[in-house]
Amino acid sequence: MSFRIGIGYDVHRLEEGREFILGGIKVPFEKGPVGHSDGDVLIHAICDALLGALALGDIGKQFPDTDEEFRDIDSKILLEKTINMIRFYGYEISNID
Repeated sequence: MSFRIGIGYDVHRLEEGREFILGGIKVPFEKGPVGHSDGDVLIHAICDALLGALALGDIGKQFPDTDEEFRDIDSKILLEKTINMIRFYGYEISNID
């Protein structure tokens, strides 16, 4: 059995009038993250850790902010795509902490 461990993080500047989404949940707050996608830092950090564990680069490499496909995308979709990549390479997620 082979194990891989990844560490991820994500940060976004907050701005008035934007939705604040954390872990796919809309949080009532007057500011929200500025980003190409929905700016969900929790899901982005998870994606970053999972991609790093398999040496697939980071979230910016896989889902670049120069690609219009990812503009305002729901980060849960990015997580689903990341999980599909992991499965493609024959791995499964056993723990996220």
